[in-house]
Amino acid sequence: FLLSQDWTQPTRIESMRALAILASVGVVSLSSATNLTFTGIADDFFEAFISTSDSVQGSQFMAQTNTWQSGAVTGGVALTANTTNYLHIRARDVFGAPSMFCGEATLSDAGFMFANNTQSLLTNATDWNLSLTGFGTGYFTPTIVGQNGQNVWGTASGISLSAMRLWSTQTSGEHYFSVQIIPVPEPGSIFAMALGAALLIRRRK
Repeated sequence: FLLSQDWTQPTRIESMRALAILASVGVVSLSSATNLTFTGIADDFFEAFISTSDSVQGSQFMAQTNTWQSGAVTGGVALTANTTNYLHIRARDVFGAPSMFCGEATLSDAGFMFANNTQSLLTNATDWNLSLTGFGTGYFTPTIVGQNGQNVWGTASGISLSAMRLWSTQTSGEHYFSVQIIPVPEPGSIFAMALGAALLIRRRK
């Protein structure tokens, strides 16, 4: 019997096991969502949005509605799975110079990463884009006007002292800041795809 059995064909038990593994991996993948948390402060106000297109403002999930003297504010939002997300900040200086925007963003797990290839990002002049006309257009490198703990704004609690205060040479008006949040393939998803491919190849032999 052992010699006559065709071992190139998966048995029903093997197929059921494979389906069970794939199903369990899928459940884990679908049940976990990566959350973005952002703590920020601006002179004078800002709104934060999450979008899957850099040229679209996106859905607002938090705002600083009081001036910087009231301190930093914190908000969070779930990211759209398996696609690049964009954190968009619309900051406004209403009362004139000096002007600034400063903040810290973190991700809840390794399902996504920022442009610096980690799950934590401070405001800086390398990973953040700035536009004076809108999101997705006219980007240039923001100007560093100090860092958290420096200048007239003092220290904003909840934000790293290494976070840079960003703005442009234009003191007033709306400033549009954008940063990418990139999806990272889950190990479970890679395993599931590899297992499915192996079963398909085996079935065709």
